[in-house]
Amino acid sequence: MATPEKASLAGPTRPLGSPEIPQYYLPSSGSGVYTPVVYGAATIHFADRKRKIDQTRHLAFLVPLEPGTKTLDWDAAKPTDVRPDQLVKEPKSPDKGKYLPLPAGAMEVKTFTRWAKGFDRWLARTQRLDVPPKPEGAAAADPPEPTSIGPKRGGVSVELVAIVWQRG
Repeated sequence: MATPEKASLAGPTRPLGSPEIPQYYLPSSGSGVYTPVVYGAATIHFADRKRKIDQTRHLAFLVPLEPGTKTLDWDAAKPTDVRPDQLVKEPKSPDKGKYLPLPAGAMEVKTFTRWAKGFDRWLARTQRLDVPPKPEGAAAADPPEPTSIGPKRGGVSVELVAIVWQRG
């Protein structure tokens, strides 16, 4: 949400940025000033042959962009239910609205590429699948098994990282 101080920075048109960096709008994102966020969507595959686990998750996250953002903190990401195919290229409302500026890093392909790679690494590090404990009849000499597993090697598939405009 745009604070009054941030709203005073808003301009009448969307900052264009590099054409190589995708930009979308969240569907029906309310009213007010358009605020830029980074959207990341991915498919995560968890597998463990020993435990007979083979599960896939589709996840998406939003990270706020502040005017001075140079590095993106994916740990500040909030999950969203919006899938990549639900994002829209143009706002549905005829009211054009005002836009907060994009930080310089969000307009540079090199920086944005680093943010996208950071998303992949962040997912591999943070996404876990809880697994059931070993059955009670397991041998006492067996070492305790972890209660969660991470994505299988190569199991993170980034679908989209883009600048997304949201109102509110």
